[in-house]
This record gives sequence, C-alpha cells and structure tokens, in this order.
Amino acid sequence: MKNSELTYKEIYGQPVSFQAINDTFDTIFKTLDEVFAEKYDEVIFTGCGTSLYLAQASAHAFSTCTGISAKGMCCSELYYFPETYVGNGKKVLVVPMTRKSYTTEVRMAIDKVRSYPGVKSLAITCDADNDYMLLSPETPEDSVIMTRSFTSMIYLAVVMSYYVGGKKEKIEQLKDYAANAESFLKATDEMAKKIVAEHPECNLFITLGQGINYGIANECMNKMKEMSLSNSEAYYTLEYRHGPMSLVDDKTLIILLGNEDTVDGDAKLLTQMKEYGAKVLAIGNNASKDFTDVDYTLDMPYGYDSLQNAPIIGFIGQLIGYYVAELKNLNADSPRH
Repeated sequence: MKNSELTYKEIYGQPVSFQAINDTFDTIFKTLDEVFAEKYDEVIFTGCGTSLYLAQASAHAFSTCTGISAKGMCCSELYYFPETYVGNGKKVLVVPMTRKSYTTEVRMAIDKVRSYPGVKSLAITCDADNDYMLLSPETPEDSVIMTRSFTSMIYLAVVMSYYVGGKKEKIEQLKDYAANAESFLKATDEMAKKIVAEHPECNLFITLGQGINYGIANECMNKMKEMSLSNSEAYYTLEYRHGPMSLVDDKTLIILLGNEDTVDGDAKLLTQMKEYGAKVLAIGNNASKDFTDVDYTLDMPYGYDSLQNAPIIGFIGQLIGYYVAELKNLNADSPRH
C-alpha cells in the first residue's frame, strides 16, 4: 500500500461503528421516544457535502417507514430560504447530520431555523447545542475523507426510521450487521481491486440508484471525485437515459446500486449501456441472477431490504475511489484543495 493508508484503515473500521451503534440501542430508543412524544408535520434532514447525500437517503428511509413527510436538503438552502421550509405554524423537526460539531453552514442553518416557532432539532453525530442528539459512539476519523462517519450515520437514520415507524422486527434483523458488513466489505474490496486492475483505462465513473440508493449513489460520486480526482456522476437509475447516456463509451464504468423493487427497469438499462460499450457492475441481493448481461456482479446475501443494505452498498464508491487513487499515485489522505 503506497498511499492513502489512513483512509483505507478507516474504511475497514466501519463494521466496528455499526456494532457500537447496536450496543447503544437502548439510549437511542430513549432519545427517540422523547423526540417523537409530539407530532411533526414534517422532518427535514440537512447537511453539507457528504452529509447532504446522507440527508437525501435518510429522508427517503424516514418517509418510507413512518408516512411522515420528509425532505433532504443542504444547509445553505435552509439558511437562505428558511421561510420556504419552516414557519407558517408548521411543526418541523430539523435533523442536522455532520461529523464535526461546528461546521459553519450547519451552525448557521440550525441557529436560523430554530428561531422559528414550532421548530425543534435532533442532531445526528453533532454537538450538544440541540434539543436532542443521537451519537455514533465509535466513529473516530482522522482522514479528511468521510467514510465510516457517513455509513454510521446512514445506519443510525435507518434504525431511527424503523423505530419511529414501529418496525421493530426490522431492527431485530440487524443483530449480526457488523459481521455481515465485514464480510461484504471484504468482497467489495476484492471486486473494486479487480475492476480497476482489469480496466485502468476507465475515466468516467457513473453510479446509479433509486429510492434510498440515490443518496448513496451521490456519495459514491463524491468519493470518486475527492479521492481519485476522477470524473464521476450519479443519477436516479432510469434518468440516465435522458441525456447523460450520450457520454457512455468503452472507458465508462457504470455501477448500479440495486433495489429489490426496480430490477426489471434496471436490467434493461444495463443491457443497453453494455451495448454502448460501458463496463458494468451490478450490486444487489441477487445481482448475479438478476443481471446476467453485465461484466461484474456483487451479491448481498444477507436477507436485508434496500434500507438495511444502504449503509454497506456504498462501500464500492469508497474502494473504487481508493484503487483509482492508487493507480494514479494520488494520496487520498490529503485530497487536493
């Protein structure tokens, strides 16, 4: 390993973070009972950069599980246009998501929206200056690159969504999550290393996902850019047909983050992209059976639904980013600019 040793080590710390969250479920549930003792008209998840993509995925999970309207948006939007989203008598819970306590835009946005009546905040891995707080207790990161902090916050958001939505059986299914995450991390590492070794010519990296996986796809895009200085993009899966596919050629790698509800449409799209010359990787519960036309498949044989898969399905963005950075002799521990 020549470069990026710190980032790589932190990537492998993710299963420990998941287990630490499992070990503190009682504390998490107590906080959630307090927060949701009252009713909210809407929940707004917010963050900056990586945490914006986290907010997008979390909003999907929460609304899906609870039926409560939820949005995911960047902190600057809340700061500049607060009355568009809060006020007018609405009871709104704002959920800032960030690994650093005093990220400037987070503080600006939360301080502003909390000045409106009917607004409360529940911070995830944030500082104590909030009405309520959930913490990932074992997620130290020294790297500039967010890896285990992102996935641990997704995990917290999914657990929160199940709990508030009364889906306790879904939480019970997570008891072996750390072990399964470690197994999938190793499999993803091997796949990423293989793809980059076999296709060093790839210079455009596309990640596709629907539902909760759209936010995860955006984070994969972000990781490939900041770790390896690569051209990368993310889209809702079927939106890729509407213009962006014009860029596809034999130096394009397309990664599908599969969802059990979208297999038919996904399979047709990936077949079409293969015809245009792209190299294609499909990830999902039964990817090897569902996507027989693609170059690579990675199965997730743990019996999870798409929300449960979400914290780990994005490992691929971290590891493709890492191996492309190694190929280019870049140090992802110190991203440019």
